Amino acid sequence: MKIQLLTERIPVGISQCALGDPVRYNGGHKHSKVCTELLSQCLELRPFCPEVAIGLGVPRPPIHLIVSDRLRAVGRDDPRMDVTEALENYADRVVPQVAELRGFILMQKSPSCGVRSVPHYKEDGSGALAHGAGLFAARLREHFPHLPIEEVGRLNASDIRENFLTRVFAYDAWYRYVAPDPRPARVTEFYTAYKYLLLAHHQPLTRELGRLLSDTSGYKPQQLAVEVRGRMMEILSHPANRRDRTNALMHSQGHLNEYLTKEERAELTRLIEDYYRGRKPLSAVLTMLRHYLPRSPHQFIHSQVLLAAEPAELGLCDFR
Repeated sequence: MKIQLLTERIPVGISQCALGDPVRYNGGHKHSKVCTELLSQCLELRPFCPEVAIGLGVPRPPIHLIVSDRLRAVGRDDPRMDVTEALENYADRVVPQVAELRGFILMQKSPSCGVRSVPHYKEDGSGALAHGAGLFAARLREHFPHLPIEEVGRLNASDIRENFLTRVFAYDAWYRYVAPDPRPARVTEFYTAYKYLLLAHHQPLTRELGRLLSDTSGYKPQQLAVEVRGRMMEILSHPANRRDRTNALMHSQGHLNEYLTKEERAELTRLIEDYYRGRKPLSAVLTMLRHYLPRSPHQFIHSQVLLAAEPAELGLCDFR
């Protein structure tokens, strides 16, 4: 698998209020500069507002989620206003549009769009029983269980932002490389290219996936492709930590050692150690590894996505 840097922005859905459009229930917005000024450099942001789309208007009576026979979206001031089916039907209608996306950024705490922090109230509205997803977000996840999804507010944190971008890039690469030709050999080649990046996110799950791919006889090609995609996206959803990244970097160095002088090996080892100790940035290690990469004739190390441009190197993780 040949690594190719993107030349076009990747389509990603976003809650419309995050773009600065006044579509919230109170006529306001929740403009996110991180999204519009930073992530828009590499993402084509496509707006969605479920509540406006089902005809609630702006401004509109606020809704909230209650737990009765099922989770329902009803008017906060008038419980007789029930828009549960309307929101879920809207999510069903936009499936063809969302199928073209490679990620989704949703507004936190919204009863339609929130991903994890939406209060689920008792039926009498007296108190929250739990916190979870809004109706549109939940339905979206049912249709697209592997789609990278994140909340707007969480993207202010550089590590969460980088993780989201990593998942979006991987999901997009899957659709460009594997989806048109999901043969087992193609799936395995894709996993192989991502192996060290996956190890940087979760070593046990990566090794488990490797064992699955060592014997694919029990899977039909499309079934295998979906299973591997799901497992890869699950692995990448775990934040990469310094320890696991260091392990992946040392594996990468191992493929280059025989082509380095004694002094070069020692210098690279010190640099990786400095990264592990927090004294040097990841980009410094990746730059040196790529500097030595042409010396190796082995395709495996040349194909590693870990050594390609990281979101941090694209200037997308140090927003001011």
